[in-house]
Amino acid sequence: MTIPNYGDKYDSPALFSAPTRSTGRVAISGPKFQTPSSSPISGTSSRRYWRSVRAIRSRSFGTSRFIPSTNTSASVGGFSIGAPATGTVAENLIAAGAEVLCIVGSGGTLQQDIEPIDAVIADRAIRDEGVSYHYLPPEKDATPSLELTDRLEARFEDSEVTTHRGTTWTTSAFYRETVAEIERYAEDGVVSVEMEAAALFAVAEFRGVDAAAVFDIGDLLTEEEWDSGVGYENLQPKLLDPAIAALHDLLGVDG
Repeated sequence: MTIPNYGDKYDSPALFSAPTRSTGRVAISGPKFQTPSSSPISGTSSRRYWRSVRAIRSRSFGTSRFIPSTNTSASVGGFSIGAPATGTVAENLIAAGAEVLCIVGSGGTLQQDIEPIDAVIADRAIRDEGVSYHYLPPEKDATPSLELTDRLEARFEDSEVTTHRGTTWTTSAFYRETVAEIERYAEDGVVSVEMEAAALFAVAEFRGVDAAAVFDIGDLLTEEEWDSGVGYENLQPKLLDPAIAALHDLLGVDG
């Protein structure tokens, strides 16, 4: 396996370019990502974690911050955008004692039957970024914890948000999401495109902790057009409670 994952990429036009991509949203975040772009949720049964979290806050990557939730077994904070930031935040959380990590983020969908008010639960990540190759051999898929993903899906079945479980495409170059790639991955049933999942899954597997990811729909990509998602509802606040509950389930902690 090589990067980019799609071999005929270089002669294929991108679906959008920087001038069109940067309209309608805050420039520092980029149009696919609402601010904050994603939230890490981490869980642990160790009290040492809470002492360590305070130390991480002063040395965290980019704009990431970590704050305890109302329950003593989970924390919620903001990831910076992209695989390198995600990998760094994950490493810091794991070093602080976190045993379970979950991204609650925003991504695009490649499937026209997925509604903007839906969410995606990733059960496999196409590794089209670079971070995961420093943690896993190139022939191996980046996959989340099956048990945590199952618990995440179960919790969302009881929520107001409709979810779709499937493969996500993690790329580090959203201005080079090409028409050919989008068409191919859509035909293969890939449900979403984002910039973090493969990195999180790889770090978590390497470090021996559980990880999962759920994304709201930030935009729609087809081979014919790009719907920037301006005006889509930000579902991330509605995703937090089911995600935290899934972490509690895995850890055996009451919510």
